Amino acid sequence: MSEGTVITFLRQLRDGYSNRIRMKFIHSLVLTGMRNIRDYKVKLRKDTETLGSASPFNIISDALTLKNFTADEIQALYSQHTEDTGQVFEPEAVDRVCWWTDGQPWLVNAIARECIEKQLQNDYTHPVTAEMVEQAVHTILFRRDVHIDSLLERLQEERVRKVMEPVILGYAEDIDYLSDNFLYCMDLGLVRIEKGQIVPGNRTFLQAEAKGSPVCQPPILQTAPKGSDTLSATPVAVSRWYSYPRKR
Repeated sequence: MSEGTVITFLRQLRDGYSNRIRMKFIHSLVLTGMRNIRDYKVKLRKDTETLGSASPFNIISDALTLKNFTADEIQALYSQHTEDTGQVFEPEAVDRVCWWTDGQPWLVNAIARECIEKQLQNDYTHPVTAEMVEQAVHTILFRRDVHIDSLLERLQEERVRKVMEPVILGYAEDIDYLSDNFLYCMDLGLVRIEKGQIVPGNRTFLQAEAKGSPVCQPPILQTAPKGSDTLSATPVAVSRWYSYPRKR
């Protein structure tokens, strides 16, 4: 929905809640989307428009975020498919999914779907391999599926660029962890906090961000130098973190 439509809808919810004594109104409602309701409040403040209270949408009880899957949860999810069809995900394939997605729910499911439905044409007699996962990731990126396309669109927003440029260029320590801009990017899954540092949400999103951001021309993602896989606050370290560790 467009910004104006969402605001109108939220106004109707607030008015219905405020007048629930005089007329019947729904008891509870769940709104699901990529953005937190507080982001619409920020938008209104920016335009010097308010909805008449310090917290325009104070009818909200809780705002929950779907967290990333752990490695065990990814394995458990794929095991459900194996139980239903007999098709297995090779251990290295699951490792690659974990490495590329950091458990991002949409990516975990999209990669599996790409491997099973597109590459294997629902032929359950063949296992899902690491090579299939690699191909699936690249296909999803270059095809710009809806979720990826939406994230690339967000990169055009000034508030997102204020966060993503420091992350990609290596001075993320300047970002205010409590700022609305940072929390917005966290809600979108563009960034996360790892060991006290702000890092890209996952390697797949980093690849998309590097291709879609004007600060990365040419992209910073290159062959990783030998050494640690730890992400530090430099562009070279970002590329090191991105590169899949090779077997020795």
